[in-house]
Amino acid sequence: MSSIRFAPAILLALSVASAAAQDSTSCTCPVIPVSKPPSEFALRSAGTITFVQSRPQGGLGENISRGYGVDGAYLFRLDHAGAFSLRFGAGIVDYGHEAKHVPLSPTIGRINVKIRTTNYLSQLTIGPQFSWPSGLIRPYVNAGIGALVFFTESDVEGLEADDNSDLSTTNQSDWTSAWTLGTGVYVPVSRGVSIDAGVQFVHGGRAQYLKPGSIQDFGSQIQITPLESADTQLAVVRLGIRIGL
Repeated sequence: MSSIRFAPAILLALSVASAAAQDSTSCTCPVIPVSKPPSEFALRSAGTITFVQSRPQGGLGENISRGYGVDGAYLFRLDHAGAFSLRFGAGIVDYGHEAKHVPLSPTIGRINVKIRTTNYLSQLTIGPQFSWPSGLIRPYVNAGIGALVFFTESDVEGLEADDNSDLSTTNQSDWTSAWTLGTGVYVPVSRGVSIDAGVQFVHGGRAQYLKPGSIQDFGSQIQITPLESADTQLAVVRLGIRIGL
């Protein structure tokens, strides 16, 4: 009799457990996504962005002054430790500019506009880099081949961007092949971020370029007097950050 008395209770408990099991299998709880590990290409890649000061040497230093600009580089690690990399670099500096107010046109002398002329030096390089991959201070050396590009542009300031698109001109441009040697240090500040401080020596060939005062205005006519150096040498001082392991 006692077993018969407890049978309904046992059946009730079994039905509740079965319902709970069904609810657990049909649960729509949110699934936490698992982030994918970075690819091998991402692990081997790093980049730098630095502020630079160019210091012309030799005959180039006698003709133009120091310049200021930015430089960027992409590094692809060739080994697992990160000691050897292939480096692609590009930078640009402004080594002199001038501005003057001139009439908008020869027939409209009452309206003056500001014309700014800027002298640029751009550098492109590719080559190997060796760095010490561990420690609080990680020195590196690099070398490369590429080009130095000199160009001067004049544009009208103070107009809307759309109106200014047709009021800019390249007054002069020239380029020469070049080779580079560089050295510096990385100082890690957090995982994947380091301070990059260094200097790069650039040796280029013959090139023509302008400086402030090389363009003279004579009414509606201009006279451009380029300078020329048989060797274009400069040192580039760099300070910025590196992103990448």
